[in-house]
Amino acid sequence: MDRMDAILARLGERIDEWESASKESIEAETSFKSFEAMQQKAHMDAGASAAKAQTEARSTEQWASHYRSVQQTSLVVAKLKQQIMLGQLAFDAERTKQANQRRIV
Repeated sequence: MDRMDAILARLGERIDEWESASKESIEAETSFKSFEAMQQKAHMDAGASAAKAQTEARSTEQWASHYRSVQQTSLVVAKLKQQIMLGQLAFDAERTKQANQRRIV
């Protein structure tokens, strides 16, 4: 396997990892939004205003934990996107290098 094949194989793996991480991020965000809405509704049902219900919901450690989880999954997705971009750049550089070597020989 030459260098271009190795780059393409790694790029394929990164894309698969990105797809999996994206699905996980979607699930985390959906779960978080549902949790947050449930908490706010409970506070409003108890007589709190919408603004106070939001503040009350967001002031718990449980909310912070859910929020951190969503942000961490988003970070993984963003990092994988950058790695895919770097893989594409490496492929382009290798293709250019090989084309230049063919012209020299």
